[in-house]
Amino acid sequence: MKITKENLSDIREEYEKAHRYIDEESKNDPPTEPFRSHYIARDVLNSALRKVKTLSEALDPQSDVATTVRCIHANILKDIAKITIFVEEPRGEELLKEALDLIANDHEKEPAINARIEILNQLGIIACNQSNFPESKQYLEQAKDVYFETKELEREPLTMADLFGTKEEVEKGKGLKLLESNHTLTLYYLAQVFGFLDNLADSAQYCHMTLQRQLEYNEYEHIDWALNAVTLSQFYFPQNHLSQARHLLAASTFMLNRYETEVVEKIANPTERAEKEETLRYRMADVGRCWAKYGLHILATSKERLGMDDEPNEDGTSKPLLTPVRKVNRFHGLDLAAYEGQVTDEFCLTFDDAKLVMLNSLSWLNKAKEYYTKETEASQYAKILQDVASLYKHLAFFEEDDSNQCKLYKRGADQLEEIVEILNATYYQTICREAWYELGLTYSNMLNVKLGQLDDMQSKDRPTPHALNKINHLCEKSIRNFKKFIESYKIELDKLELPDSIGEDEMQPILYAFFHIGRLYYRTITPDKRLKLKNTENSLFYYNRFVECCKDERMSGLFGQELGVCKEIITLLPLKIEKLKTEIAEG
Repeated sequence: MKITKENLSDIREEYEKAHRYIDEESKNDPPTEPFRSHYIARDVLNSALRKVKTLSEALDPQSDVATTVRCIHANILKDIAKITIFVEEPRGEELLKEALDLIANDHEKEPAINARIEILNQLGIIACNQSNFPESKQYLEQAKDVYFETKELEREPLTMADLFGTKEEVEKGKGLKLLESNHTLTLYYLAQVFGFLDNLADSAQYCHMTLQRQLEYNEYEHIDWALNAVTLSQFYFPQNHLSQARHLLAASTFMLNRYETEVVEKIANPTERAEKEETLRYRMADVGRCWAKYGLHILATSKERLGMDDEPNEDGTSKPLLTPVRKVNRFHGLDLAAYEGQVTDEFCLTFDDAKLVMLNSLSWLNKAKEYYTKETEASQYAKILQDVASLYKHLAFFEEDDSNQCKLYKRGADQLEEIVEILNATYYQTICREAWYELGLTYSNMLNVKLGQLDDMQSKDRPTPHALNKINHLCEKSIRNFKKFIESYKIELDKLELPDSIGEDEMQPILYAFFHIGRLYYRTITPDKRLKLKNTENSLFYYNRFVECCKDERMSGLFGQELGVCKEIITLLPLKIEKLKTEIAEG
């Protein structure tokens, strides 16, 4: 039997009708019937399926005609399966496997190629959604193999429209274009699966390949592409692949600017245009925050590099050098020089180097605050303030002038003070905890600078009351914030007993807070011996609790240096306390 247009016209009409319901009518489905158009489309496809089955029964199974009909049959089954999965009903996987079996003997033939890849992709998605990642990877790699085999043997795959027409009506190049589009999806899904399998390097590689192919074939949504690129950058810069991370950040920003010129500015409807502009502001703020994270990483790692000693490890091996990785896989066709030129892809050695990185990151965060305001997005606004505070803290490391260093710490503290001022600690406990702890450290760092200045002053002259008051004020502010941090865990300050509910990751900063408060009380300067006695007793109390809590096996090895200092101090402080008591008694 020979296929004629009349044989397939009814099937084609129903297939196209079903896809109109899926692609167009479904947009108008009421919220009370969200799947109405998909149910109608499935009914229409089932009608087409019955006609295909009737037609195939009259054909020689070995003929080319039968192959074409089987491929139409498999495509319809695949679409019914996709609808079944979309409306959250069972049997979707079963229908896909039935479709795959149907063309098992035709898998090398051109009419079956695209259908086979699409079915394998769908089975890969299902397995992934079921957390069966090895099976998902297996399906997707089969799809990838079909693609490469097709390219290697220079086969000409067909579209569904080609299957319905005659050989003369085959649209040249459409099947190959669909092949490339399907392969891009395969790579995209593989990127997700490798991520779930904790193979992050392969995941990143497949993600980059996907982004490049979307550019090459002009198959992308601007916003989605930009978000995927910026997300990928967050994988690279923690590994010091600074050039690659910067390239991805630049590409993401480029794409958002392209979205503005190619999409937003061409919209005539004011309401629709306002919605797109809001989306652009939102996503540009997020990309800006990622630029800032990149800068923060450069500053933090630069500080770590400069703080490393040249001594070898205990086993005699050299410590790994923190050096930026030069390798970069660039997107073809994007001119990103202007975007990449705004910030370095090197680590910083001097204050001037660090200042340029810091100011670039600060600029991005200030722009992000225009979208994430404290009135509308309090928690995100607070996180931006945390990043701003970190920028000032890292820059302070590079500043050699004591007064300027203190000013930088103060600016960072101002950001953190704003956080605890605007947020309700009951509802935003985690962020407030982080702010209190960081405030305690920041004021302690400022104290260290002031104590250094005091030592220099005492070698030449008596310290001024103002200088002493400044030191005591910093001690008080640091202690107050560390205590707020401790109290947020329902720890009574007069006992400092840790509840059983506190986890290992929470214990370490709490014990550091004990240690710092012990030191801060001891550093408070006063001529009043009674007050000095009280401060020394408080210091001993916090140091004792620190040493006692360090006996917890979970804290083993975490506080080696601090623990040694504390054990020595708690043997000396009782003598100092007794001496003060005697001096007070003798009066």
